[in-house]
Amino acid sequence: MHQPPAWALEGARRLTLEGFQRAFGEAWKRVDRDFLKVECWQSYQEADGVRSQQAYQQGRLDLARGLLREEAQGDQPLYDEVNERKLAFTRLRLISFPLTGYLRYELINYAIRRELGENIEFVTPPSPVTEYFDFLLFDQHTALIHDYGPGPVGHQVGGWVTHTAGPLARLADLAAELRAHLRPWPDGGEVEPTA
Repeated sequence: MHQPPAWALEGARRLTLEGFQRAFGEAWKRVDRDFLKVECWQSYQEADGVRSQQAYQQGRLDLARGLLREEAQGDQPLYDEVNERKLAFTRLRLISFPLTGYLRYELINYAIRRELGENIEFVTPPSPVTEYFDFLLFDQHTALIHDYGPGPVGHQVGGWVTHTAGPLARLADLAAELRAHLRPWPDGGEVEPTA
C-alpha cells in the first residue's frame, strides 16, 4: 500500500526520519522555481500531542480551527519566503470518497493554508489511491520519497532522496498525469468527525 515502485528508488539513498528532514532543508535552499508535494494517504498519524487533531476528534471544531490557525502561523516564515523567492508552492492532494475523518480535518487546515498562499490542488486519480506514493519534488534536481512503513495509516519512518535524472523525470511526469485529473475543492470539510 502506497509503496514507491522500484523505478522511483533507482539511484536513491535511504534516509532515516532525521536524515529526511536534513535532506529537505538542503533541497529547499536550492529551489529556484517549483516545489511540489504529492500526498496520497487518506489518513496520516500526526505526531503525538497535535492538539488541533485531538480537538477535532473530540468534536470541538471551533477549537480545532483556532489551533490549526496557530499551527499555520508557525509556518508563516516559510510562506513569506515562498513569496519573496517567487516560488510555485503546490500541494497535490489525492482523494477518494467517502472522505476519511482525517481528510475532513485536513480540509479545515487546507483552507487556512490556502489563505496564507499555499496552492492546494485536489485529484481523484484514475487508479486506486493506494497505488500512489508520497513524494516531494524540488524543481527537477531533487526528490524526497516518503516511507510510511507497512501500516494502514501513514506514519513516516524515513524515506529516500534521489538526484537521478530518470526517476526525477518520471516523478515530474507522474505529477503532470495526476494533474490531468484535478477536481474542485471537495465538499465536506465542516462535518462532525467520524472514525
